[in-house]
Amino acid sequence: MQRTRYQLGSLSRKTRSRGNDVWQFRFYESGPEGTRLRRTVTIGTVKQYPNRRDAMKLVEAFRLKINCDALAHIEPATVGGLVERYISEELPERYSTQQSYLAILKRWIRPKWGDYRLSDVKAVAVEQWLKTLELAPKTKVHIRNLMHLLYENARRWELADLNPIELVRQSGRRLSIPRVLRLEEVQALLAQLEDPYRTMVLVAVCLGLRVSEIMGLQWGDFDWENQTVLVQRSVVHGRVGETKTEYSRRPMPLDPALARALWSWRERSMYPMDSDWVFASNQGKPRWQESILEDHLKPAAEDAKIGKIGWHTFRHTYSTMLRSLGVDVKVQQELLRHADIQTTMNVYTQAVSDAKREANSKVVRMVLPAVEQQKRPPAMAALQLGANGS
Repeated sequence: MQRTRYQLGSLSRKTRSRGNDVWQFRFYESGPEGTRLRRTVTIGTVKQYPNRRDAMKLVEAFRLKINCDALAHIEPATVGGLVERYISEELPERYSTQQSYLAILKRWIRPKWGDYRLSDVKAVAVEQWLKTLELAPKTKVHIRNLMHLLYENARRWELADLNPIELVRQSGRRLSIPRVLRLEEVQALLAQLEDPYRTMVLVAVCLGLRVSEIMGLQWGDFDWENQTVLVQRSVVHGRVGETKTEYSRRPMPLDPALARALWSWRERSMYPMDSDWVFASNQGKPRWQESILEDHLKPAAEDAKIGKIGWHTFRHTYSTMLRSLGVDVKVQQELLRHADIQTTMNVYTQAVSDAKREANSKVVRMVLPAVEQQKRPPAMAALQLGANGS
């Protein structure tokens, strides 16, 4: 049997008459009837990768591809090369997941382990390294799990026989209890906010939606007659994507008081059509949640003297309010739309149960003052909002 040779290829800098100089990688590819075809791939510009060493790190990902049939490797694969191949071939499509993975790969995994050969990474060394990182346990778990995923791909590509990360222990137990706002703190924060930010917080506290889901709401998602809202998408950094899990796409009960607050904002919004974003920017596009938090919510929290908050604070607050009201655990789970529910349930057509509606309404009545619950914008008069809305 003919031995397949491991080819290193060659990297060179090509000067262009117009534009930036580029790095080019040349290698051979098998053609018909055993012929060898010369191929050239542009790795990137010299402006992007000023040093040859930086460009060579990207080259290894191509080497792994073109040598997948090699029977003997002259040069063992490194973690850096594995990372580049994973990014080019296996990175998840969901934008928020992409950004999370890329941040971990570029900030933590590649700087520490990039130059290591795959066979030289040991479980104890990784475990000790994770202990030195001044990060939350949950973040360390994400790093550990992504390294595990990298090695699973290495095994599938026959670049490694073992996955050393299987033996790495890392607890995800929280070091501190997540921040939860008291009712008076929620109302103090709302008093400091103007629309649309006030209504955003109302939706976050009264429905427990994730911030990406709030940014992804469109007016057509609301069924005013049946008092429900269907979360159908998420938006991160202006990019529209799927919800976090399939189970997240559940109809949510819409309490009459919250419906009136939303309808009131719709009447004042520049973009009130069904296809418009509920919290559109002045240009009609989805807003960026980080800017809203830094420019509006945190200053309002400081003025309200309630301390540090984040978007997820509202989801934790909603969950805690449900528990304090003695809501059945199953109902809590469904209102929060957690993924660990029987997958046989119909995601799109299941009706909102009376128990879920009652539990949600209790939270809304806690958050919104009684006088505000009685307000009825004229445009809502024709809508059938139930006995609580009259």
